[in-house]
Order: sequence, then structure tokens, then C-alpha cells
Amino acid sequence: MDNIVLLGTGSAVPTKSRNHPSIYLNLSGSKVLLDCGEGTQRQIRLAGLSPSIDYIFLTHWHGDHSLGVGGVIQSLNMSKSNKPLYIFGPEGTEKSVKNILSTYKFYNNMNIVTREIDQPREKKVVSIGNHDIYSMNVRHSVPCVGYKIKEKDSININKDFLKSHGIKPSEELRKLKEGKDIIYNGKKIKASDATYIKKGMTLAYLTDLIYEEKLVKFVQGVDVLITECTFSFTKQKEAKVSFHLTTEDAIKLASKAKVKSLVLMHQSQRYEGTDIIDKEVKDLCKKYKCKFNTIMGKDLDRINLW
Repeated sequence: MDNIVLLGTGSAVPTKSRNHPSIYLNLSGSKVLLDCGEGTQRQIRLAGLSPSIDYIFLTHWHGDHSLGVGGVIQSLNMSKSNKPLYIFGPEGTEKSVKNILSTYKFYNNMNIVTREIDQPREKKVVSIGNHDIYSMNVRHSVPCVGYKIKEKDSININKDFLKSHGIKPSEELRKLKEGKDIIYNGKKIKASDATYIKKGMTLAYLTDLIYEEKLVKFVQGVDVLITECTFSFTKQKEAKVSFHLTTEDAIKLASKAKVKSLVLMHQSQRYEGTDIIDKEVKDLCKKYKCKFNTIMGKDLDRINLW
């Protein structure tokens, strides 16, 4: 199943091929957006996904990352949805949501729950089914946060063990998955022998920020890191002034953190129709001897994780 859909991979100004930033996730049945730029709803339709959003996690309130929030509220409002819409974001989120509700005219009352994040260090902010969401403040020109999603570890049945011991599927096997020993045909079967721990997958999402060493710890060893590469590494000064990452910043971060896969997005419109960023990333991966898979994210790309 496709679990991560890149709805928009552009930056401040959308282009012919790149919409404003947004990532779509299905977490334990809940429909989740990471950022919600202008045009996000149309991208959801183009991708054939459910528009019934449950959670929106905003990195910050710059328009390219948040102009689609009002549209999502409008659509849920018109469908007379009674379920809550949870909106998480940095300092100022509650005020921004109230401004949306007071500025635009909605037909029905909406059940919106806002949660502001202001955490210098990594901290869990919510659990969604089998997934825990963590966040941490990052440095941008306005209050901004990064997110990390961890799938909880699970206990799985060791099928080879069952086969070698002649154990057939039965209701008792559920107890093994709960970590409980069972009696099977008069013999004690230990859960520790018949099961194994499957480590949960992890996804990190960082965009619109400058490089800091604390980011390495935050994304250490994640299975997928989705992050920006707004500028060429030749524009380091410009990147710092506008609080953005260059291609080299992104590759260095992923390399130091030893991530499994890196997905790059949020390229400046100036690189539209060129291969400048693609070539730089290839060269930088050789320079840093990258062992991870690198994907140049494009709109509507799908990535398997869970």
C-alpha cells in the first residue's frame, strides 16, 4: 500500500509541475496532511485520495505551507462533517485558525481542535492509532517546527518456529502476539521463542529551516527523511538570509544522521526546467559517500513505508 503521497513539492511560488508543499499520510485509518499549501485539495483529488482529512500538521504559517487550510475547512464544512479536525502548528496557530473562521463565511459550525507547539527539544505531541508524532522547534524567519512520525514496534509470530514445532494456527496464537506463553498439545510454548519484535518505521519532515547540529539527532536513523533543498549550494549566503537549506545542507544532514532514504523537495522556482539541483545532488552524494537512497520528489509521487 502507498502510505506517503507527495501532493506538492514546490516552494514559495508554484510552477507548472510543482504545487505548494503538502504531504498526505494514512496513519491507522486517519487521513493526515503535513503542511497544506494552496491547491492541496485539488492534488488530493488528482491522486485519488480521500478528502476527509482528520489531522493537519503545519510546519509554519507562511502562505505556501498554509493557504490550503481554509479550503479544507470549507469542504469539510459543506459536507456537514461532525468529526473533529485537529490542526497542529507552531506559536500563533490558534490565532491563525480563529482568523480563518472569522474571515470566511462557513455554512455550519466546525469542530476544530488546535494545538500549538513550542518545544526546544524533541517531544511527543500526539498519538494516532499505532503511530506517535514528535515535534521540535526549528529555526526559520517565523515560528516553525519539524515533525517525526514513529510507528510503534509490534510483536509478530515466527512462522518458521511454528512450522518446525508442528504448531497450527489457532486462537491461542493471539496470546503469543500479546507476549503471553501458551500451552499447546500439553506443551508450554514461550512467547519469546515463538515471536519476534518488528521495529516500527519512522518518517521525518523538515522544511523551511536553517541547518543546525540538533537536527542530526532529531532525524537520526529514520527510514525516510523528507526535507527541503530550496537553493543550490552555490547560494549559501542567500539560503542563510532566508533561513533555508541548500542541496549540500540537506545531503550533509542525511549523511550525518545515517537515514535510510532521503526525499528532497521545496526547490526554488528559479530551477524549474533545469537539471541544476539534480546534478548537484548526484555530485554531493559522491562527495559525502552517501549510503542512503536519494529521491528527487515530484508532485503525486508515492512512497511505500508502512
